[in-house]
Parts: sequence; C-alpha cells; structure tokens
Amino acid sequence: MKITFLPQNITWEANTGETILQAAVKAGVNIDGNCAGSGTCGKCKVKVLEGDVSQCDDHHHKLTEDEIEAGYRLACCHQVTDGMVIEMPESETTASRKKKLIRLPEGFVPKAAVTKQCIEVPAASLRNQNSDEARIKGAFPAEDLYFPLETLLKLPDITKNSEEITITLRDGEVIDAESGNTERENYGVAVDIGTTTVVIMLWNVVSGEMIDIFAATNPQGAYGADVISRITYVMEQEENLDTIQKTIIDCINKAVSAFAEREGIKTSNIYQMTVVGNTTMSHIFLGVNPAQLALAPFTPVFTAAVDTAAKDLKLTICPEAQVHVSANIAGHVGSDITAGIITTDLMECDKGHLFIDIGTNGEIVLTGNGRAVACSTAAGPAFEGSSIKQGMRAARGAIERVDILDSGVEIATIGDAQPIGICGSGIIDAVGEMIRVGIVDKSGRLLSREKLVKKGLSENILRHVKEGEKANDFVLYFSEDGKSDVVITQKDVREVQLAKAAISAGITIMMKEIGVKEDQLAKISIAGAFGNYIRNTSAIHIGLLPKIEEEKIHSLGNSAGIGASMILLSCDSKEEAEKVAREIEHIELAARSDFQDQYMMAMMF
Repeated sequence: MKITFLPQNITWEANTGETILQAAVKAGVNIDGNCAGSGTCGKCKVKVLEGDVSQCDDHHHKLTEDEIEAGYRLACCHQVTDGMVIEMPESETTASRKKKLIRLPEGFVPKAAVTKQCIEVPAASLRNQNSDEARIKGAFPAEDLYFPLETLLKLPDITKNSEEITITLRDGEVIDAESGNTERENYGVAVDIGTTTVVIMLWNVVSGEMIDIFAATNPQGAYGADVISRITYVMEQEENLDTIQKTIIDCINKAVSAFAEREGIKTSNIYQMTVVGNTTMSHIFLGVNPAQLALAPFTPVFTAAVDTAAKDLKLTICPEAQVHVSANIAGHVGSDITAGIITTDLMECDKGHLFIDIGTNGEIVLTGNGRAVACSTAAGPAFEGSSIKQGMRAARGAIERVDILDSGVEIATIGDAQPIGICGSGIIDAVGEMIRVGIVDKSGRLLSREKLVKKGLSENILRHVKEGEKANDFVLYFSEDGKSDVVITQKDVREVQLAKAAISAGITIMMKEIGVKEDQLAKISIAGAFGNYIRNTSAIHIGLLPKIEEEKIHSLGNSAGIGASMILLSCDSKEEAEKVAREIEHIELAARSDFQDQYMMAMMF
C-alpha cells in the first residue's frame, strides 16, 4: 500500500500493519521517534491529509481534541492505509544547522592516504608478453604493489582499450584502475553519527575542499531517543541489530547517492570513509552487539580504531575503499569526542582547559597539570527537548532565545515563525533568565505570584505566571486563542536541574581529580551545534558551566564533523586521534564514592 510524505513528496510502498513511523524510517523520511513507539513523548505528531483517521491511538493524551479533529495523529501509533498522505511541518532542523558549523582549523594541511596516478602502460605484444599486472608494476619500480581481486577483474577491459590508465594506491595496494586520466577524481566521505543527527560530508582529498554535505535526523531515532533505548531494542530480538545497523548504512548510502547526482561524480571514485560517533553508534555501525554498554561495568567490545572494506558493510562507494572507524576513549566516551579533541589545543595539558559536548549524554574532558581526564554523565534528554513538556528539536517555530525584562518577555524563534515549542538553547535561556530575575529560586521552585509581588517584579512579568493547584507554570508565549500557549512548567525546571546537576558534578569531580580550581580554568570549549547556539550567560546562571569570564568560553562548531574530516584528509590527524584516545584517562563516575554528594550539591541553582 502506498503512503506519501509531504513536503518531501516521497511515496513509499508500505506493508500492512506498519505504523506511519515504521514506514517513514524505511522511506528515509525523518520523524522524531523519541519514545521508540510507546506513544509517551508525543514528538512524532503528523497530519493525515488523506487516509483512514477513524481511530486515534493516543493512550497518553498527547494530542488535543482540536488536533485530533484536524487529522493529527501520532506516527508511532497510527497504522498506514493505502493512499495515505502525511504532512509534516517544513523546518530548519538541528541537522541543517550543523551543516553551517564545519570549518577546518586555520593552517590545516591535508596529507592524503589515497593517491591516484596516471601512467602509460605499453600494450601486450609477442615481444612483451608480461601480464597486465606486471606491465603496470613496471611503472613503479620502487614500490611493491599488491592487486586485490576486485582490481584484477577490471584490468582486461582497461588495458585492452587504453594505454593511458589511472591507478589508485593505498599503502602499496592498487584499489582501483580506470581508463584515461582521472587523477583529480579522488573523493572521501567523513561521517559524524550523532545520536540525534547524522552529518555526512563529501571531500575532494586532492584539494582538501568540501564538495557537498548531507545532514539529517538519525533514522535510528525510531528505535529510541538515546543510546540505552537503542541498546535495549538490539537486545529484544536477535535480528534487531541487523535492522538498526541497516538503517544507518542506508542513510549513508542515500547521502552518497545524492552527492553523485548533484555533483556529477562516480560513487566508485570515493576511496575513503571516516566514521565517528559515540561508542554505541560505532558498535552498531559495524554490526557489533553493544549490549554490554548498558550494564555495569559498561565495557565496550572495542575502543581502538577499526578499518574494514566498504564492500563488507554494503556501502555503495569503491568496494575496496577503507572505512575507518576512529578510536573510542571508553564505553560512553566515543570517537566523536576523540575527533573533537584534535580540533583544539586541549592535549597541551599545561593549563586548565575544559571540553564539553552536551547532549543526552554529557561528555567532559579536562586537561591541566600535565594530565588529561574524561568522563561521561547521563544528562538525560532535557537539553534536546525530549523530556520538556513543549520541548522540541531545533526546528522552525522553536523558541531559541528568551529575555525577561521589566516590560515583559521577549522571545526569538527559529525562522522567525510563530512559536510552537522550545528547543535546547531556548530551554537553557528561559530557565537561566527565570533564575536571574528571581522567578525560580535556588532550590528550583517556580515561585507564586504572591511571592513575586513581594520581590517587586513588574506586572508585565507577573502576567506570565500561571498558578496551578500543585505547581506553577511560566508562559513564554500567549497564543491568540489561548490553546497553543508555550510554557515552562515546574516539572521542566526540575528536568533542567537534573541534567545540569549531572554535568556540573562531573566537571567538579574531574577538577578535583587533577587539581584544577575554577579560577585556574583558562578556556572552556563547547562542542556541537548546541554549544554554538546557547547563550553563555544563561548556561552560567543555571550552573551548567563554571563561573568564568565569557571571553574564555569558545564554541567549536561541529567539532566531531570537523575532526572526522581532518582524520579523513590527513594521515597525521589520523595518527593524532589514535594517540589521543590512548592517552586520555577515563573516570567512571558511577565508581566514585563522592559523585552522589556532588550531584546533590549541584542540584541547587
């Protein structure tokens, strides 16, 4: 049965009994599936323009009566029917934002591992009956060349039709041969597999120029919003590992196909791929069962870099292309952190330098006093909007900035669109402003109007406080009909408390471990799109970051994607990444007797 997704205008042949979300994953359409199909998060809301809407499975009451009447359904719960047409809001997503955050460090010099050389190969004759292989080797007397079967199969047609051929070399291995001069057709792909977002970059490894970029919500999100839920999915049935691995492989192949079509290149001329991601993503990408990462002592199957052939993973690039999965640091500190570190001067270790990557997990690296330590802390999904009542990913209509002034509340949304929810940077901004103004006290309680009147807050601010029987809400945006207000609830504030406390406690423990005090921090580097869009003052107000001068806080952009590209383009960067992963000491917070105490102390704003 056919289902069409708008505005992408993608039509897919779905199977009977599938949900809209399951069909979307197979069709390559990105729909948030944070709760893995349980219907508890309400983030997969779509509008059914055509098709059966006589039933509405919404056991957790995530849809309003007006939305149900208008044809909105939860994609994870609603089954497809033939001819169904689904509409999703067109949006500027976190993925598209990450596209803008790739910039190689100044002075970076590519040093390609794969080279191409055009040579003249004399035709075979009665006087020269040397094999095709031997005649090619004759052009490289100083090198001991090896020809894999994949290349040997190409040689008869190539040497028969042309004396000018281009061979592609990697460490003495002839991984490709082509007629004519194709020396400049030498491409590589860098992949950053984030839990939420996948960014895939096409590079010309000769010029060091980025040719194209593809970014999308990680389709594995249909099986769970975080790594633990995806590991749980893998553990449920034996075939689930293959299913979730195939989902990411298909995503990469889709990007490669789009590159080839847009740029007019051959996918067979892509000779390298570098992949980074958290340790769970690395395992799943390679088809390695990550189950033990969900249970103490959280031991990964591997941490060292892994190299394999593209054909073994069914990637649609040159079959003999090397796929390099960069080294992880520990069970929950992955190669995305390794890649991010090589974009900085973090490993100089002579000053207090803090590196933070904030997401569902908060990875933290600290150097100073000659040591480099790392930890991971479960921040939860608050900073990505999943556990916030009206939280959402960075998309059109998401509130991303909040200012609370005497004159009232000022907001900014992505795309300057009508507010429909709030994303991570907006959540931090909102709570940070509420603390600064005194609407939220140090314990995290959202105060009543009566108490705020005594504090002297203006009526323009007080009108945003909505009092309830058990707790108060703070309205960021009043809709015209009063049915679509965007609010921060008391529970939302508690979720932010839990998330920031986990990260703050991790930072405090590592600073104590290597003897670096807050006033000795020379730099804080924040990785990812999240770090590029949060307001530093708000992050400091809520206690997410140590209290240091703002000029010492630096956004790295998509450091994982940048680092992956550096590893792809330079043998030196590849070696540096492997060295970094070996040298950093991992601190397991769960094994620290002081973590719980630090965590409870960090709960206070």
